[in-house]
Amino acid sequence: MRSRRAAGRRGGREAGLTIVEMLLALALLAFVLLGITPLFMASVKSNYSGNEYTSINVLARDRLEQLMNLPFDDGQLAPGIHGNDLPATLPDGVRNPFAVCYQVFQFQIPTGIAANASFVPVPVTTAGNTLSYKRIDVTVKASAGQLGPAIGIRQSRVSGILSNPFPENPISGNDPGGSCP
Repeated sequence: MRSRRAAGRRGGREAGLTIVEMLLALALLAFVLLGITPLFMASVKSNYSGNEYTSINVLARDRLEQLMNLPFDDGQLAPGIHGNDLPATLPDGVRNPFAVCYQVFQFQIPTGIAANASFVPVPVTTAGNTLSYKRIDVTVKASAGQLGPAIGIRQSRVSGILSNPFPENPISGNDPGGSCP
């Protein structure tokens, strides 16, 4: 009885993988994964970059909204450049990668303009002039993040116009010009 079984096993092919077949399968899998890895890394960088762009745009829109809701003569809307007011570190102790600054410009509508006619606004840079509106440019910059220089430095700028509710009142101060650093 034993000899029959032994003969049956020797004569037939066993079902299973040999070590050579297993090594070939692993080599093929490694070759495929090696080809996919750069695509995966590019996807991670792109996803990180997209999240960062979303963050800087949300910060810029949020700051512009805060400024647009202030009274027209509020000190935060004084003409000129207003520097970064974000903390240097985040609550968990990590360095804050974002910087928010904004610039306020003052303009007046020239006199003698016909209704519905186009015009070029006149920048107001001296005290005592009538002020029609203010333009607020908010700039948010993100330094190289966790992925380093591969992602680079990003920036977003949004602008808004704030009308003077009392355009007959003259202004004080001047507009130094320039741009956010």
